[in-house]
Amino acid sequence: MIYDTIVIGGGPAGMTAAIKAKETCEKAKILIIDRNKKLGKKLYATGNGRCNIANSALDLSSYHSCNEFFPYQIINTESYKKLKEFFMDLGVAIYDDGGYLYPQSMQASTVVWALSDRIKHLGIEIHTTEEAESVEPTDEMYGIVTDCAEYTARTVVAAPGSAAAPKLGGTESVYRLLENTDIRTIAPHPALCRLKTREDTSDLAGVRARCRVSLLCDGDVYDSESGEIQFADGWLSGIAVFNLSMQCIDLLNDGRTPVVEVTLVPEMDEDDVLGYLRKFRDSNPDRRLEAMSNGLVNEKIARFIINRLELKSVTAARLTDEELDRMVFEIKHMRFEISGHGGYDESQAACGGIDTRQLRPDSMEADGYKGLYVAGEYADVTGKCGGYNIMWAVMTGMRAGEAAGKRLTHDKNK
Repeated sequence: MIYDTIVIGGGPAGMTAAIKAKETCEKAKILIIDRNKKLGKKLYATGNGRCNIANSALDLSSYHSCNEFFPYQIINTESYKKLKEFFMDLGVAIYDDGGYLYPQSMQASTVVWALSDRIKHLGIEIHTTEEAESVEPTDEMYGIVTDCAEYTARTVVAAPGSAAAPKLGGTESVYRLLENTDIRTIAPHPALCRLKTREDTSDLAGVRARCRVSLLCDGDVYDSESGEIQFADGWLSGIAVFNLSMQCIDLLNDGRTPVVEVTLVPEMDEDDVLGYLRKFRDSNPDRRLEAMSNGLVNEKIARFIINRLELKSVTAARLTDEELDRMVFEIKHMRFEISGHGGYDESQAACGGIDTRQLRPDSMEADGYKGLYVAGEYADVTGKCGGYNIMWAVMTGMRAGEAAGKRLTHDKNK
């Protein structure tokens, strides 16, 4: 059977693309193919089930891509406005929590149901539990082979997701989907995941702390994040660490040795911390070092610092000025050498994918392949935690779907 548009992938990018293609070309025959049992499986789990759909705060560190400025040709004030209008039209009221956009219900199911209901209303065909295996250009059309059947389509939107979160449908096989074309793929790797330390952090297991986390390598600071860090036995995690993991893994893959620096008590500078410790020493000379440090940080962190610095003093009074300086430095510059990272099974996203240098930002169409579009996480663009990836998926889905619909309308009017 010949379809006007086949959308590969039933996530936010694919569902949005199908809707926009049908709304742009009402007569189009559209099919969505998805490997999961139902559309939007991963979307249900995002934001701990609350579905952070967008974020108003943007800077050059919001997205990671080999084509650094490409994401910002798509995500801008105008597309942000269109995204909000799109969800409102679907019946999803938006709640703005300091720039973090959520459905008013704070339930991911609200978003999935709204997209699914619009797809059904528009009469878009859905094939679930079916995995697309290849796309091949054939005489101004495209042949799509799945594990169940073969199809032909005038236009294709490739939005199959990535290898991340295999329990939610992620698979490395998506990177073979366009092997029959000349479209390049940037080597993928896990992203938004925990980082493995060379140091023994077993004594810190279970500790959470507010801090500033920086990524260092060879004396350079690559990026910094403020938020909560979580310690485990041999691992660092938490949103701040997840956001740094993208660049950190790139450094590891280049054979370099990245370092994560944890700045504890971020609201105090080094002079403030030193003043506090000195005053404690003078006012509480007989108290133990654990009590001295515990006034600022978690008791497990306090003990970890004392052991790491090999402080021999038992009480505050015996602590020398040089030892005080070392304590201050450790509190403000606690460093961990990174030796590895979590796998796809525990990552929230993946870096890499279709090289965006071969995509047109106005339509997400692949250069040299008319009617073939790429959307969502399948492209080499990965956002930080906080709604950036769903926002990217929806905005690219809108562009790809509208472009496909316009091409179909033009062809039908010839």
